[in-house]
Amino acid sequence: MKTFGNLLVFSPELWLLAGAIVVFLLGRAQEDARPGVLLALLAVVGAFFALATQLRSTLLILDGAFVLDGYAKFFDVVFLAATALVLVMTLTSAGTNDAPGASFPAFLLLATLGALLATSAAEMVSLFVGLELLSVGIVLIAVLGRRSVASAQAGIIYLVSSLAGGAVLLYGLAVAYGLTGQTNLRAVGAALSERSPSEPAVLLALVLLVAGFALMLAFVPFHWWLAESFAGAPLPALAFVASVGIGAAFAVFGRLMQSAFAPTSVGFATVLAVLAAVTMTYGSLAALSQTSIRRLLAYLTIAQVGYGLAAVAAIQRGGANALLLFVLTLAIGNLGACWALLAYSRGIDSDRLADLTGMSRYAPTLALIAALSLASIAGLPPLAGFFGKVFVLQAAVQAGLGWLAVVAVANLMLLAFAVLRVMRMAYLDRATFEIDPIPLGRPVAAGLGVTAAAVVALAIFLGPLYAAASAGAGTLGH
Repeated sequence: MKTFGNLLVFSPELWLLAGAIVVFLLGRAQEDARPGVLLALLAVVGAFFALATQLRSTLLILDGAFVLDGYAKFFDVVFLAATALVLVMTLTSAGTNDAPGASFPAFLLLATLGALLATSAAEMVSLFVGLELLSVGIVLIAVLGRRSVASAQAGIIYLVSSLAGGAVLLYGLAVAYGLTGQTNLRAVGAALSERSPSEPAVLLALVLLVAGFALMLAFVPFHWWLAESFAGAPLPALAFVASVGIGAAFAVFGRLMQSAFAPTSVGFATVLAVLAAVTMTYGSLAALSQTSIRRLLAYLTIAQVGYGLAAVAAIQRGGANALLLFVLTLAIGNLGACWALLAYSRGIDSDRLADLTGMSRYAPTLALIAALSLASIAGLPPLAGFFGKVFVLQAAVQAGLGWLAVVAVANLMLLAFAVLRVMRMAYLDRATFEIDPIPLGRPVAAGLGVTAAAVVALAIFLGPLYAAASAGAGTLGH
């Protein structure tokens, strides 16, 4: 009965796993990805309903290897919603020459499964397994999302970065285990608190763990892979990485820092704050000089990673709450921007930023979604990204990192310049060529409508969302 009870608690993950198996079997019978996408959407809806039955209490699974607390549940809802929107994106190219492989939806479900497992992981082995399942899934959806050499190259880049990050992370976990003899994250934190914070082995464990996540999350100077992979990744894979992939890595990083290092006197906050300042500044400055749509999205994402890192640096003083809300706004803004800009880019068969001139004339809906999403990414009020970044700044000040808050505000100005340049091209500059208006199918219009509503309406639902994030953050420290 104990094993059966554990399986029932894993019901959202089992929905995703069952959906992936069915899609794999269906893919053996036909090459069209559309039926598989619809079945995958059904699996995500089933996972939503299964998760809804588990919202009332904290659940320990497999003797504490996983914990389904408020922190994990908040992220799970965000990741499932983002995956559903990515699947709708996939419908835009199904049945065309740019169609994804029939197994694409199955690997997308497995990657989401990895994200959910990693977010709930409370033990070293389960944490690593969840992250590796997520990484392998991302590699495969990058390769299968579009039949092209560029897609294969993006998959190879993801593979190299995930292998390097996973190896360094595993080494750091091994050092932490050697120091403490524990694999449970909270037990590791309790054991490390009894050791000297200046002990070389303790510092080595911290450096290796931060370096592993630096490769996964594209901190400067390990940011190179994100820009290169964005250049060739298909739209669904790119959007998934920018929302679920980065969000899940931040969820795991936040739990690891809070559980294993917050109880100690190790000065990890200062190290992360410096990395955050460098990353957000580099990403913001690089975004100003981009001439490619995809590379612009990559460097905007790198800049946002810096803000997420600032929330982790302040994890002991309200940073957990800020991280939850920031990842939510990150997913909303990145999904909308990637979808609108890359859909138009595909329609005009050009990745040049200068070719966005006339976008408001030929694709007014896409132009509006792009403008709203980019404004949210830049933190312009009263959109979703504004509130996400305000909570990060508040947490930084409360953690005694006022200088980081000043750097973050300065970078918001740089991000505003970068996105306003794109809006000027789309709405004010004269079109350099004539094209037919780009039609939107019903699934695309519905998906874009959801992202636009989420970007705009967050202010209306800020109270309940803040209460949910506060409840989730409260469970992280207990």
